[in-house]
Amino acid sequence: MNQENEPQQGSQGNVEIEAIGSVISAAIDVMVNEDPDDPTTEENAHAIRYALVQYINLSVAVNADGTEIDRSGAPSGSIEDIDVAGNKLLRLTEGLTAGIEKLGLQEELRQLRHAIAGLAVSIARFGAKLDTLEPVADSFSVLADETHEPARAATLGHLMEEAIDAFNPMYAPTGASRTMFLKWGSVATRSQDTTLMQRAFDRMAQVIPGDLPAFFREATAQTDHPEEVKAVLQSYYDKQPC
Repeated sequence: MNQENEPQQGSQGNVEIEAIGSVISAAIDVMVNEDPDDPTTEENAHAIRYALVQYINLSVAVNADGTEIDRSGAPSGSIEDIDVAGNKLLRLTEGLTAGIEKLGLQEELRQLRHAIAGLAVSIARFGAKLDTLEPVADSFSVLADETHEPARAATLGHLMEEAIDAFNPMYAPTGASRTMFLKWGSVATRSQDTTLMQRAFDRMAQVIPGDLPAFFREATAQTDHPEEVKAVLQSYYDKQPC
């Protein structure tokens, strides 16, 4: 996902969603070409393609009707349709990612993970919910490990926050939730944006409180943070149980 040109709803959002779709479609082609005679591979590829086309068509339809889209709602049924189609596509990308990873195609895998992160943000921006963070957390983890410059880290941190805000709370926390929140805290710290840091740390305290002492112990041990970042880290570290 291009952090400098992140997905937006509207005509530009259509371009971004179609770009995400192109990456996913290319990954499907790679998987099928590696094993063209396997009926299971072909069946899985067909399912992903169908889900992808359905999501793109819904996205274009919602954007094309001229109705302003925001988190408060959209035309009747649109959010529900986006919710169902988007989450179905996300679930199917788990198998696709595993297949590309098994083939050892690192560049294709990197691009696919960027696309999955972008897909999660696009779902969130329609006001729909994410039923799972399983493929999303892995994808954002890769982005987090690639991102070090503060301004880009801040952009990534805000995108991660959008995905986290869309995570459906009715689903029990998983290992993916823990990964996502820890990476968000690291990216927020790297961004040097103290407001973003505070939002991330407050949410982490709600969701993964048991991980906070180790997180802040490691973060405060680093000596290259600006003073204002050190102050925020220290204030949260001081709140942790001994």
